[in-house]
Amino acid sequence: MKILVPIDFSQSSKIGVEYATKVAESLNSEIIFVHTYSGGYQYAGYGAIAYPVPDNFSSYQDLYKEKMLEFLENFPRLATIKYKSIVTSGRTSDIIFQLATEEKVNLVIMGTEGAGEVEGYLAGTTSEKISMDVPCPVLVVPEDLETFGLKRICLALDSDNLRPDRELSILANLLMAFNASLFIFHSSKSKDENINEQEVKDYYKQFFNLENISVHLFSDGKTEENITNFLKENIIDVLALLYREHDFIEKLTELGLRRKMIFKSEAPVLILK
Repeated sequence: MKILVPIDFSQSSKIGVEYATKVAESLNSEIIFVHTYSGGYQYAGYGAIAYPVPDNFSSYQDLYKEKMLEFLENFPRLATIKYKSIVTSGRTSDIIFQLATEEKVNLVIMGTEGAGEVEGYLAGTTSEKISMDVPCPVLVVPEDLETFGLKRICLALDSDNLRPDRELSILANLLMAFNASLFIFHSSKSKDENINEQEVKDYYKQFFNLENISVHLFSDGKTEENITNFLKENIIDVLALLYREHDFIEKLTELGLRRKMIFKSEAPVLILK
């Protein structure tokens, strides 16, 4: 199994690396670290920081390779994990997509600084764009995450994806490796929708070969608010969402749950594909 971790030397990158090393240990995974740059600029969040090439470096490539080595030296867990680092020029989202495809990556893990609704609507963040573009699942970790946990995972569903059309192997692996409990959060389109809670529970018990599953049905209120409250009340460690395309009009008129939760969730968000 391969985990891809983008690096821009920020605090959010540090959180992403720490999280990735703990996941990699449990899943016996290889980590691929990648830093992208453009000329003399390193892009972090929405800004660009200029780094002139010091006299002792012949190129920006050498400069950033050295910075990458120094950055990774701060994570002693890597001594027992198979990993490699890549430094290359180009647009971050394009390079991540290319590597995820060529290396047949199973999971991308990255930190994010988040964004407000208006900012996110107009521009989005690199992590949000990557979660949309790459062919594999993406785990987005808030930069202010204080403690690592993978014992309580929430899978949020609605009426259109109550029974997923994909295998969800990453989620299954995490549930098994961390002996985690699964909380099924279901948001109904209307109060009149009839959902059999026991049938849903039995389906996912068989789907994941897991006994420790609970089902929670919601039909009132806004989905985003219900999920946010549910995560806090149940001390959820990871929120898992099924990725799906929105049509053009939806993209213009609303952020969509995936984008909203990436920007706002206090728990890491796992986008499943």
